[in-house]
Amino acid sequence: MRSPTLRHGGSDGTVNIRRAAESCGLSADTIRFYERRAVLPQPPRRPNGYREYSERHVETLRLAFGLRALGLSLEEMGAVLGLAHDGTCGDIRSALGETLAGALAQLDARIVELVLARRHVAGILDGLQQMRPGDEAVPGMTPCACVRLVEASEAAPAVAGVRSPR
Repeated sequence: MRSPTLRHGGSDGTVNIRRAAESCGLSADTIRFYERRAVLPQPPRRPNGYREYSERHVETLRLAFGLRALGLSLEEMGAVLGLAHDGTCGDIRSALGETLAGALAQLDARIVELVLARRHVAGILDGLQQMRPGDEAVPGMTPCACVRLVEASEAAPAVAGVRSPR
């Protein structure tokens, strides 16, 4: 699917950073940041110093928007975007495949972590709902080992000359 052409561009088919930002979904500040960090290629500049974005630059900006939405790091994005702007189709396919495979593995690991965290939070919530007035401990929540150690040392009889830690 071909992306829409730039509207209200210059007579040479280029647009300024504001119009490029509107067209790709990134803010102008984000585009400048990505350019400073060499995540995006620098566009040519007009004699007045303003950036001049061609349709090809804007397509690269749209790809940057999509890659960032996937959670790729700036380094991963930079590798793919450099190829997307200057490389061949085969180069892009290879780099994008490797990068997305890594991103997918990271997402899968994060999903496992989130599922475990969700179960934990749901268990605590369930425990809170089962509590009766006067209950002090939340069912489903156990104190960490350091709290249990302090409680155990406070409950233990004092040994002569040894003070319990506080």
